Amino acid sequence: MSPPINALEAVFQAVADKAGFPIDQVRYVLLLVLSYPIAFIFYRLLTPKNTSVTTRHVFSAAVGVAMGFICFGWQMLILFAFVGVGYLLLLSLPPAVVQYYSFAWVMGCISVAHVYRMTMDFGGYSLDFTGPLMLHVQKITLVAWALHDGLARKESDLNDDQKANLIHKPPSVLEYTSYMFNFHSFLAGPSCSMREYLSFMDGSNLQPLANPNQFANAKDHSKAPSPLYPAVTKFLSAILCISTMTLIGQYYTDQSVVDPSYMSTWPHKLLTTYMVCLFVRTRYYFIWKLTDSINNAAGLGFSGYDKLGKAKWDIVNNAKILDIELGVNIRSYLGGWNCTSSKWLRRTVYERVTFFDPNMATFLVSAWWHGFYPSYYLMFVHLAIANAASRKMRRLVRHHFQANLALQWSYDVITHIVTECLVDYGCATFALVWLSKGLAVWSEFYFIPSIIICVIAFGFPSGKKGRKEKATGSEKPAANTQQSTQPKTEKID
Repeated sequence: MSPPINALEAVFQAVADKAGFPIDQVRYVLLLVLSYPIAFIFYRLLTPKNTSVTTRHVFSAAVGVAMGFICFGWQMLILFAFVGVGYLLLLSLPPAVVQYYSFAWVMGCISVAHVYRMTMDFGGYSLDFTGPLMLHVQKITLVAWALHDGLARKESDLNDDQKANLIHKPPSVLEYTSYMFNFHSFLAGPSCSMREYLSFMDGSNLQPLANPNQFANAKDHSKAPSPLYPAVTKFLSAILCISTMTLIGQYYTDQSVVDPSYMSTWPHKLLTTYMVCLFVRTRYYFIWKLTDSINNAAGLGFSGYDKLGKAKWDIVNNAKILDIELGVNIRSYLGGWNCTSSKWLRRTVYERVTFFDPNMATFLVSAWWHGFYPSYYLMFVHLAIANAASRKMRRLVRHHFQANLALQWSYDVITHIVTECLVDYGCATFALVWLSKGLAVWSEFYFIPSIIICVIAFGFPSGKKGRKEKATGSEKPAANTQQSTQPKTEKID
């Protein structure tokens, strides 16, 4: 290793020894924290107005690659090869089929990577190339579908989101490399579309309002929006999340749900399951809010203005914490969780499937993407069935609770409690890895939630239909269109 790398490793080791955490996790978190000031420097000094787009691409990719080598060492070569083949497919295959071959390539490789990880560190938390590889799976398939939409489909057949994100030619090598390895999203994401990324790099995403005088605070909209407020508030949210995780971690761990001392009575079972799942959720909230903040600090994430003229920074928002913690149905819960991955699944799976139930296909691909730990599949199949049961019960019951505000509030409270119980019951298996442990958790509840949702999903009538659904832009007849379980927010009545 070179002297600067040796010096950095000495710092990482010293912090790891003092904090009591593995050095790979310390290295990873410190590099993420280092990304934060670099992102502000990038936004303030390398602006699109005074810096060429090429310079911005080179800087972003170079810093990201350097961080990658510090964090993953020689494993970066695997990522280069993976991305390189994805780019060659983009250049060499017809736009009509490039998305299918790209999907086969990335999912085949991620499958090998997951098996490798299970072999080398079954159930462990060591950090290796599989994390960035999972993000590259999303990016490679997003670009392939965007090129397919731009060159192989009529614009009239596309939905609004597909129109907004299509591309009419493959990106250059530099654009593709920057998109894959930029310092603010390479280590932990989130992902966005190629078109969203390119508009961020050339500055066309940060535009002032065309007519700011239509709003009372017109002065605030006479220039491009600043990322300072969203970046700082999300950073503070990340600090709150890791503080909550640390506090809960003093009393509960992932394994508490299979510890008899925690699961002695039904109140204890419910409390333990909830606290363990909250402990796991805050772990993800911390990383997602931190990376969202880093991307915002660099200038990525602005999506326009709302009806009141307030700037929205939600393109790379990965967690809607209140939607999750206060969710009143499975769909709203899932819609707030890992939002950019949900958006990827909607764009590349749900809206594209023509030969299988799109809801189940989305859950299965999501499970496949996450890995092959048996407990993952318990959770994803459970959530798929629970979501179907939730939708059916909503159609059968909700209209009985709309007569007045008191009934509406009672409905929301009841459905929130039921949703929380169902989600925690399913997600408690996620961190356990082993099938036997996952089933042991469910056996503590006598499989009652599983039985109830199966009876409702497969045995109850469908109830009244909701309002007529809009076309999703899928390559199938409109009559076959179904609603997504991903982050669309319209209500199901």
